[in-house]
Amino acid sequence: MLYQTEPLVHLITNDVTRELCVNALLSAGARAVCAQSAEEVSEVTASSRALVLNLGMLTHEKEQAMLLSARCAAAGEIPVVLDPVGINGSAFRMDFAKKLFSLHAITCVRGNAHEIEALEKAYGVEDLPALSDTLGVILVQTGSTDSVAQGGRVFEITGGSPLAKRVTGFGCLTSALLGAALAEEPSGSSVIASLSKIKQAQEEAEDSMRKSVSFGTATFSACFLDAISRMGSPLFTRQCLRLYAVTDRRWLKEGQTLYQAVEQALSGGATMVQLREKDLSDEEMILEGKKLLPLCHRFQAPLVINDRVNVAKAVGADGVHLGLSDGSIAEARKILGPSAIIGATAHNAEEAKKAEAEGATYLGCGAAFGSATKGDAVPIAPGEYLRITSAVSIPVCAIGGIQKDNISALKGLGLSGVAVISGIFAQPDLSSAVSALLSSVRHF
Repeated sequence: MLYQTEPLVHLITNDVTRELCVNALLSAGARAVCAQSAEEVSEVTASSRALVLNLGMLTHEKEQAMLLSARCAAAGEIPVVLDPVGINGSAFRMDFAKKLFSLHAITCVRGNAHEIEALEKAYGVEDLPALSDTLGVILVQTGSTDSVAQGGRVFEITGGSPLAKRVTGFGCLTSALLGAALAEEPSGSSVIASLSKIKQAQEEAEDSMRKSVSFGTATFSACFLDAISRMGSPLFTRQCLRLYAVTDRRWLKEGQTLYQAVEQALSGGATMVQLREKDLSDEEMILEGKKLLPLCHRFQAPLVINDRVNVAKAVGADGVHLGLSDGSIAEARKILGPSAIIGATAHNAEEAKKAEAEGATYLGCGAAFGSATKGDAVPIAPGEYLRITSAVSIPVCAIGGIQKDNISALKGLGLSGVAVISGIFAQPDLSSAVSALLSSVRHF
């Protein structure tokens, strides 16, 4: 998840689940505000990017506040998620839900099977697509299988963990996260993507819990929030270049997969990964990239693709690294979007300044000590590294023949980190090799 724009979500929810909903939004990279006084809700909604209305513990005071917020949201075209908690057992809540629907302000309704069935009966329809069309909303029914109805079609999302049913507030939490998703992209596809990630996070939470010494619903809830916080595109900072692992399957041990090798590197502390497999076809690169992307995000490490913008786009990678002859930085930015990481190669200060002017996110400069993968690589003198880092404001990492024994020669040159190939992937114990490199590079 990890919303790149940190959308502010206005929650008017019940007291029992408020803290869980807020923590879920914060874990996912969004922000939350929980104003529910009629004196301020319109102002708060107007400054938010989504509104989530939860009918749990509904009072006349909340009813007034929700109506004011819904009207404000409608006027400002702010997406609204309605969670009809307990509507199947309360005429008061059902009557109020109908008031909200009459405002034509609701973007999405998320409820369990009983709640959605009650709405179907109230509006005289028999299935999800009909209810979606009648209410004019994206309709979500969550359970062991989640169903999303929009435009006469129903999409199903399977997976998750049965333990979610045993923790109060997981439905409310889901509604809150859907609010953040709609804030970034008000569409059914963003709802489906968000539900898929929630299911995945539930599975990861149960798996993490089973591997630990503690097992129970409280631990599951904490593991779920941890899993949510690891999902989505990690935010790029200079620290991502601290120890940048660049793959080369030619160094792998017999029987070892690239996935296993990268997982070991990330376990050791690698802060970013580049998929650089020159001998693979685009199709093979895409398959490898799609395997590695969720792995990298689990460790909050960005994944970039070497050279091939089309592969980066197909994988959904965090970005691409372009050599001097690998295409335009501006064109890559146009294809991959404004938030994509676009790395560029530079061998001197002039090339570095040009790449920065064209919109590069970071620079990879080498060869620092020759190269085990490029026989014609020309080493860069320490003085040139200093000129490069002094000439640009974007972060710079060194690459080329870097091992734990020679990193010290790169200290004091303004570098943000090092990109390493054989110093990681040619080592018998990748995790230990990365840990040793990381220990040395921390002193930059």
